[in-house]
Amino acid sequence: MRRSSGEVVTRLVTIALLSALGFVLMAFARIPYPMAPWLMIELSEVTVLIAYAMYGLVGGLSVAVIKTALDMTVHGPTAGLGIGNLTALFTSLMFVLSLFICAKVFKWFNKGLKYRIFGYITISLFVTIVLTGMNALFITPSYLTVYGPNAHFSTCFEEGAIENVIAYFHGQDVMTGMGSYFGLITLVYGPFNLLKAGLCCLLYELVFNRLIFVFMQRSTAMKKYFLGNVFTKEESDQETTEE
Repeated sequence: MRRSSGEVVTRLVTIALLSALGFVLMAFARIPYPMAPWLMIELSEVTVLIAYAMYGLVGGLSVAVIKTALDMTVHGPTAGLGIGNLTALFTSLMFVLSLFICAKVFKWFNKGLKYRIFGYITISLFVTIVLTGMNALFITPSYLTVYGPNAHFSTCFEEGAIENVIAYFHGQDVMTGMGSYFGLITLVYGPFNLLKAGLCCLLYELVFNRLIFVFMQRSTAMKKYFLGNVFTKEESDQETTEE
C-alpha cells in the first residue's frame, strides 16, 4: 500500500519523538538496583514496545538503534569501549525480538488481555534468560577489562576472567556466600532483568494499551496514521462490547 506524504512524515516524526523520549529515559530516569548499585533500572524499552505496536518490526528496531545512538553521541561511549551502549542496544533488540515472536508467531496480542499478559510474562522471561546468559558469557567479563591499560572485550572463557568477576562481586559485598560464577551471575542479573522487563511491560500496558492507543483507535483523524500491530481494532471493539 502506498502511503501519503502526511503518513510518512507523521511516522518519521513519531519515531523521532519516541527515540528522543527513550534517550531521556535512558539518561535521566535511572534508579540504582539495590542488590548491585552499578546496575540501573531504566524504562526506555517502553518506547521500543510502543514503536513496535505502532509501526511493527521496523519501528521497534529504529527506535532501539536511534535512542542508543543518541545516548552514545551525547554522553560518549559508556564503560570504556562502549560495552554499556552495546548492552543497552542488545537489550532493546531482545525486547523487539520477543515481542515479534509473541505477536506475529503465536499471535497472543490479538486474543485479549489474558493472552496479552501471558505474552508479557514470556517477553520478561525471554529477556531475562538471554541477557543473564550474555552477562555470564560476555558482558560482565568485558566490563572488568575496559577500564585498564589493556582494554579489550572479553569472555568467561578467557584465562582468569571468572576469577576476576567473582573477586569483584565479593569486593562489592554482593552475594559473598556464593562462590559459583554462574550462580553469582544468575542471582545478580536474573532478578534485575526480570524486574526491569516486568516494569517495562506493565508500564506499556497501563499507559499505552489502556489509554493512548485506545484513544488513537477511536479517533478518526488519528486512526489513519496509527494502525497498531499489537493492540488491534478488532480486539478494541471486542473488549468495549464485553465491558
